[in-house]
Amino acid sequence: MLDTIKEYVVDRCELPDNFHISEYEFFQGIPTRILHGNERINLGGRTVEILHTPGHAPGHMCFWEEKKSYLFTGDLVYKGTLTAWFPSTDPEAYLESLETVAELSAKRIFPAHHSLDIQPEILLRMRKAFRELKETGKLHHGCGIFDYGDWSVWL
Repeated sequence: MLDTIKEYVVDRCELPDNFHISEYEFFQGIPTRILHGNERINLGGRTVEILHTPGHAPGHMCFWEEKKSYLFTGDLVYKGTLTAWFPSTDPEAYLESLETVAELSAKRIFPAHHSLDIQPEILLRMRKAFRELKETGKLHHGCGIFDYGDWSVWL
């Protein structure tokens, strides 16, 4: 899988001249705490709930700040092309995670990529699209790219 990711980065990203992908190692640190989902973390007067939202990656997390109705979606939801074709992605789990976050009363969405100009209704549109892909038997790796205007999914 690591080779697949490295090939993807080399083919699609402008890398600095002094960066050598063959020498790159993923973070090898020791975590101070393992999160599984359903934890609450106090950030000095702000509390976020950890949501385990697999699909993009097995351990993917979103962060829900209920008091402000802020949803930090990471790689689960963003404008642009969602990459769900990697061996580590799980399109069925992606749909389950979209089911979870679409039920939240989010007023603001903060994705990890591309534009911050993203409205909460995108959660409903993405959930609907993934449901339709499942109903038509296309929610699996190798089905191609499906374009929905301001976002798409590459399965």
